Amino acid sequence: MSIRMLRCFECGHGYIGDDPHPARCPACRSSLVPPAGSLAIFDQSTWKSANGLSKLRISAVDEHGRLFEFGIAARNGMAKLVELRIDDAPVDPRFVRTAVQIPSLIETKLEETGLSVESPVDSFPPRSSARD
Repeated sequence: MSIRMLRCFECGHGYIGDDPHPARCPACRSSLVPPAGSLAIFDQSTWKSANGLSKLRISAVDEHGRLFEFGIAARNGMAKLVELRIDDAPVDPRFVRTAVQIPSLIETKLEETGLSVESPVDSFPPRSSARD
């Protein structure tokens, strides 16, 4: 069992969880949280255009049976997560750009297709604070 920092993609609450975790945010009870335990990929589709842009959709389930759909854009050998859906609910694009880490199984699958993964800009975006 490993302990890791998790973030709810619904309310932004950061918390410490074990792996596998309960698949719910302790603050708002949302299931829009990172995968619980390991993922199992069950589908992958690829679309390529003449200008070199590619899109991949990788579908997987976690140990709680939640569906994760990873939308990946790729160009010039670099892959970037551009969309994430959990049980058909879209994750806020701000979290996708900054806080979502691509699970190692998905990253390995991308590398098998010859793509390198771009990391999010910031693992945990700073919270705004009111100052006098």
